Order: sequence, then structure tokens, then C-alpha cells
Amino acid sequence: MANDGQGGLRGLFRVRGFRRLFAGQAVSGLGDWVATLAFIALAYGLTGNQTAVAVVLILRLVPPIFAAPVGGLLADRLDRRLLMVTCDLLRAGLIVLVPFLGIAGLYVIAFVHECLSLVFLPARDASVPLLVDDQDQLPLANGLILASSFGSIPFAAAVFGALRLAASHVPGWVPFGNAMRSHPTSTAFFFDAATFLFSAYMVVRIQRIPHGGRAADQSAFKGLAEAFRFIVRTPILRSLSTGLVVSMFGGGVLFAVGIAYIHQTLQGNDVDFGWLAALWGAGMAIGLGVVRFLVRERGERWVFLTSVTMCGAILIVMALLPFLWLAFAISVVFGASFSVAIMVALSMTQRVTEDRIRGRIMGGVQMLFRVGLGVGALGIGAIAYAIGDVHLLITLDGNQVGLFVGGVLILLGAAASAGVLRHAKAMHQPLEEPAPAESPA
Repeated sequence: MANDGQGGLRGLFRVRGFRRLFAGQAVSGLGDWVATLAFIALAYGLTGNQTAVAVVLILRLVPPIFAAPVGGLLADRLDRRLLMVTCDLLRAGLIVLVPFLGIAGLYVIAFVHECLSLVFLPARDASVPLLVDDQDQLPLANGLILASSFGSIPFAAAVFGALRLAASHVPGWVPFGNAMRSHPTSTAFFFDAATFLFSAYMVVRIQRIPHGGRAADQSAFKGLAEAFRFIVRTPILRSLSTGLVVSMFGGGVLFAVGIAYIHQTLQGNDVDFGWLAALWGAGMAIGLGVVRFLVRERGERWVFLTSVTMCGAILIVMALLPFLWLAFAISVVFGASFSVAIMVALSMTQRVTEDRIRGRIMGGVQMLFRVGLGVGALGIGAIAYAIGDVHLLITLDGNQVGLFVGGVLILLGAAASAGVLRHAKAMHQPLEEPAPAESPA
């Protein structure tokens, strides 16, 4: 085990390749969340109803079913660096068109944009193990990449508001100034495009991402079939898949039911919901800080299974004990458990997977992320909306029933993923020695 200086944050950020990838993803992540708010605002502004907003969100959940596996296949066939840069440039070109199109054009670009993102992500995730000095750093490295995607949420609303205000005060002499004033969401989309260009610039300067092509002699069907067989024949990957789905499912449940739970069950308001979301984010940050210590003391498999179990148990506690102060307190624990489970699962998957097939496996991981999140958000959200009060030993409203059902399903998933512990020996049989990391700056 590397010492804290070499194995911690300083050790990671001394590697130029990882430092550049993180910087590009952090800036691009902020742009993505600003654009998400702009998509919602524009869809509602064009139609005047919430249905258009729901359609935009659904269009972002459908592509993972096919785009993520195809993205994984491309990550194993092509130069991963070139693939990521191309996706960034295409997304930058598409996103600047959105504010000048009607609702149909918005739907098309939202769909294509998400598909391109799901081609980018497997190439990125498959490259992370090649950009670290010590494979024990993988949980922390994945945590930082995860934080780069979600850590900017609290700032995105402020940036969107500032850009929206700036659009109405653009001087006429500024190029396209009149267009920006007449399309007030345009500045947000232009900002997102600029962040994609920055990400492309950072990625193109990374030297330690190898050329793909190792699956180029296979047809697309055979390449995907090989990845599927690899998962089926690797018990630890089967177990991890279950844990990944139920962890993201938990996040989807809290996302779908959280605001109604605060308003209806706890008699709170939007400010309280904001605090709940902020505390959840704080918990994710805590998880990032403690994951390396937990893994070092207890091992990855124990930490992963415990974290998933905690996610389910917390939802059940929230359902049965509806107190605002308690929801605030345990939302921190939920955020920490959620982020730790995702970070450890990503690291374990990367470590037991050969590089020649890692892109396809990480494409499958991205698909599981979205499927779990979507099923949790839409499925449990629908249950909570449809069910009225349930009278058992205590009375539960629909929101509590949704949280309780979600928690039980996560615990069942955690029990199924306990195979991670039974197949612990697999973690000590690496399939391929990782390439050395890029030399420090």
C-alpha cells in the first residue's frame, strides 16, 4: 500500500493524465447540469406544460439500453482518446443549436446528445485504470471522477440563473447578441458547448490512453456477445452487477419520492427539500473522503456489500420514522453509502476486467447505472403516486410505501450480490497486469 502522500490525492494529481481527465470532466460536468436545467426550462417554455419536461427526461433514460453497449464496443475497437474528443466536439456542435429549434428538434438533440454521452463514458471509465500509479488508488480515482460529475449540482442552478440573466442584457454590438436576447436559454447552452471544448482540449493532451483495435477483428454482435459471456462466467461481475443496479435504484427512489416526502409526509417546504439534497451531496463528499480508509481497513468486498445494505436500510427507516430532523441526519449517511458503493463497484469491475474488453464491460456498467436510476425514479415514483394510505400496525402514506418498497428491494438485491464475498479469491487473480501510469509532471 502506498503511503498517504503517494496513494492519496497528491499522488493522483501528480499524474498528468489523470489530472487532465479530472479537470476536463469537472468543467464539463458543470456544463452538463447547467444544460439540463436549460433543457427543462426551454421545453416548458416552448409547450407550457410538464409533459414536455417528462419527455425530455424519458429521452435521457432510453439510450442506455443500446448506446452504452455500443459505446463500450467502440471503446475496445478505436483509439479511446480520439473517441472521447470526437464525442465532445459533436456534443458541443449539437448543443449550440438547441435554443433555436422547436420542441421536436429539442427532443431529437436531447436523444442524440445522450447517445453520444454514452459512447464517451465507457471510453473514459475504461481508461481510468491506466492513469493511476497504484491500483489501490482506483476507488479514490473513481470517486473523484464521480464527484466531477455530481459535485457541481449545487453550483449549476446559480450559474444557470446568472447566464439566464446575462442573456437579457447582452449588448447589441456583441456577435449574435440579438439572437441571445430573443432566446434567453442560449447562453446556458453556449456555456455547455464551451465546457465540451475544454474537455476535448484536456483529453487530447493525455498520452497514456492506448489505441484500441483489440476487438476490431470481431463483428459487433460477436464483440458484445464476448462481453456478455465474460460477465456470465465471472461470478464477481455477476454479483457486482446486481449491487450496482440496486444502488442506483436507491438513488432513483429518493430522487422520485424525496420532494413529495418532504412536502406531504413531513409537511416541509422547498427549502427543506433543498437542505435534504444538499445533505445528500455532503454525504457523497464524505464517502469520497472515507472510502480509501474503509477499503484499507475492511476490504473492498465487505465495504461494497455493507454500503448497499445501508442504502436499503435507510430508506426503510425514512419510511417508518417520518421525522424531518431524522431525514436530514440520515440523508448524509445515505449519500455516503451510495457514493461508496458506486466507487468500490467501479474499481472492482475495472480491476478484474482485461483491458481488451474493459470498454464493453464499462459500457454495461453505464447501462446498469441508468436502468437502476430510471426504474427507481419512474417505478417507485408511480407506486408512491398511485397508492393512498396503507393501514397496518401504523399508517403509511404513498410516499412512505414507496420508500419502504424501495428499501426492501435494495436489501433483496444486497443479499443477491453477497456472492461478491463468496468469490473473494477472484480479486486476487488479476486477468491482466495494468499498464504503467503516465510519468508524473
